[in-house]
Amino acid sequence: MFNNFPTWSVFLIYAVLAAGIVFFSKKLADYVDALDKKTKISGAFIGAVLLAAVTSLPELFTSISATLLVKDGEQLVIGNILGSNLFNLAIVGFALILFFRLFAKSKIEYKTQFIVITACLIIYAIIAYGICAPTTAQPILGPINFLAILIFIGYGLAIFLQPKNKDEENDEEEAKVDPMPNLSVKQVIVRFVIFAVLLIATSIFITYATDAISEKVFNGDDTIAGAIFLAIATSLPELTSTFVLCKKGNFNAALGDITGSCLFNFLIIGLAEFMSFKVSLLGGYTGEEGNLSAIIMLVSTVVVLLVLLGNLFINKNAQKKGKEDSKLRFAIFAASGVIITAGYFVFLILSNFVI
Repeated sequence: MFNNFPTWSVFLIYAVLAAGIVFFSKKLADYVDALDKKTKISGAFIGAVLLAAVTSLPELFTSISATLLVKDGEQLVIGNILGSNLFNLAIVGFALILFFRLFAKSKIEYKTQFIVITACLIIYAIIAYGICAPTTAQPILGPINFLAILIFIGYGLAIFLQPKNKDEENDEEEAKVDPMPNLSVKQVIVRFVIFAVLLIATSIFITYATDAISEKVFNGDDTIAGAIFLAIATSLPELTSTFVLCKKGNFNAALGDITGSCLFNFLIIGLAEFMSFKVSLLGGYTGEEGNLSAIIMLVSTVVVLLVLLGNLFINKNAQKKGKEDSKLRFAIFAASGVIITAGYFVFLILSNFVI
């Protein structure tokens, strides 16, 4: 759609669409928050599941449009999701660097985060097999790879096993004051649907803009373009919501949104697998530069998740022993933030060698 436009205009279109994604996603988050306050729906469900799904709508619809409308879209989908997850975790790294003292003192729902992060690691192993194993070793039935079903099962188990009772929520949760007292539940839902449609449309158009950037700047390497431009644009909602929540001291919700979004993103790969009728998305993803880029992202993200999981255990044990103010712990959290953030930049640097 934008391939015949001048390069500068493509970047301008990309910037406008990215700004639209941020605005529409913020409005959607506001309406989800209002539904939380106005209804009896579990706050844990809305925050860890629904909010994460809402902020992942750009990844969902850009991946669907890439699968159905863009040539060789499977590379764009893999690059989008893996790059988006890596960028999401880089957001946690930035937050740790800026708010390491407050983060170290915060009360995190360790069981929930342990389940989500462990599920992410298991699904990453499944995706790594799909990317690296030869076609003859893939469990493919027609155009469908059975690994996609395993991804769905992993997501479902992670959601099922998470604690759902309200009395397990963060002690730091603020009083539930209705943020939109002049709107009824029905009016909030209508506005939510309107902005969801706008977000979908914007996400589809930014897929075309990224494809044009891929052709003009990266010589058609959709994996790199997807991991950098498409992944960053579709992660902007998580970036905004995370830093707003961190400023309020609600680190449990901020971390839950990021890890929950990463987990939800895997569903997108599974869905795209079922929609890529001509070739298996995972089993058919072989090769060369794009394959190496995906492997770099996988390794970088797994290291980041392990560092994050280690931080959670350190924080949990320190709070049990009453050592929340330990200077050593503050230094560990700050250093972990640097390591997590560096994981994303390592990918950006190494990706230059495979273009």
